[in-house]
Amino acid sequence: MFIGTAYESLQGALYFWSYAYYLSKYYEFLDTVLLALKAKPLTFLHVFHHTIVVVMAYLWLDAAQSLQQIALLTNTGVHVLMYYYYFMCTIKRPPRWKKLVTQSQIVQFVFSFAASVPFWWMHATSEGCSGLGAMVFNAAFNLLLLLLFANFHRKSYAAKKRA
Repeated sequence: MFIGTAYESLQGALYFWSYAYYLSKYYEFLDTVLLALKAKPLTFLHVFHHTIVVVMAYLWLDAAQSLQQIALLTNTGVHVLMYYYYFMCTIKRPPRWKKLVTQSQIVQFVFSFAASVPFWWMHATSEGCSGLGAMVFNAAFNLLLLLLFANFHRKSYAAKKRA
């Protein structure tokens, strides 16, 4: 179920960090709003990602989704790398590994599908895990992000390689 079934069991460190993660997605969305207010160009990928990820993080919490801790850790790791890259660019010391940031995002989405195999197996063979609706939403969202990031990677780096 998507809404309101798991609140009684939401407690402890996992819930705290999942909630902090959820709140951080509003901060990232605010970044999108600020870019728009500054009349900076926004891509569909950027707006789509920052809009829908808030919903996804909410669904993880609401449904006590069983795999949220894995997704939370991998996504946070990718964001640490990405924001370090942006920080270095801001202080006028851009690293030469910009492509690695995009590649790590793509690997994250592929990893999320691999990590979800036991979840789907348990649903097929037993009572399953918590948060099936959230997992279906998450899988569809991750598939779209994988396709969008792969397209961004192709457009951004394939042209440079040929030049």
